[in-house]
Amino acid sequence: MGNFHLGKLNLKTIAIRVRDRDGMIHFYRDIIGLHLLREENELAILGYKDPASELLWLEESPRADEHNGEIKKMQRVSLVVPNIEELANVYYRAEKEDYPVKSALQADDEKGLLFEDPEGNEIEIFFAPSKERSTSEPINIDFAELAKKATKREKIHDAYFDKIHLNVSDVKKQQAFLADILGLEVHDESKEELLLNRGEFNVGLTNATGGTIDLPTDKVLGLDFLQFIVSKAKLQELCKHLSEEQLDYFCDKKESLITLYDAAGIEWWFVLK
Repeated sequence: MGNFHLGKLNLKTIAIRVRDRDGMIHFYRDIIGLHLLREENELAILGYKDPASELLWLEESPRADEHNGEIKKMQRVSLVVPNIEELANVYYRAEKEDYPVKSALQADDEKGLLFEDPEGNEIEIFFAPSKERSTSEPINIDFAELAKKATKREKIHDAYFDKIHLNVSDVKKQQAFLADILGLEVHDESKEELLLNRGEFNVGLTNATGGTIDLPTDKVLGLDFLQFIVSKAKLQELCKHLSEEQLDYFCDKKESLITLYDAAGIEWWFVLK
């Protein structure tokens, strides 16, 4: 325990169960700026066309419970953009659609916009020009100055997920699972306020009770599963590691996919590059 590590992870896809697929498509396509790649029955897949990538799956689940206004398993997810113009374009599209920005912070040249999608899932759009984290106290963004940098492009480019923040009822148990079983970097955020985020992919945990956090993901709206890209060697290492730990997991016959549930009931997928 504690020595296994998957290496640098690439969060390929986040899957969310939704009630109003069309309303959610509008938000993620027309405001965040993702391409609607295709629709398959109840599923809408959004991401980039070139290179082809699937960042977000929206699965319409009319039988799942809404739990409006209650705490969700996913507190928020951070989407990093490559330059200030891309961040400004998200703000431009939100203003154009009269869609509210929930929070907007900056620390030196680091800037982040926080939105709540139509079904209460939070997404932070984040830009940082340097790998060195700013130590300045975050302040409110000057929207007028940010708007001047918008190029008014309709779609976002070269963005990627770099952090997910989860609400869990047992931080220590979830931390042990993610750190020891999956070898992920985990931060206890129970006593932290909302801060700007940057860095390689990692997981933030906040202790919480109630809401949907202890309910099965297939029974409620919100976060369904997370899908990561790994190498063949890492996938085989993970398979061996999970077997040694005597944990329940699924591995297909081609050894191209592993799925398992964490301590909080969230499903994690690991697929080949």
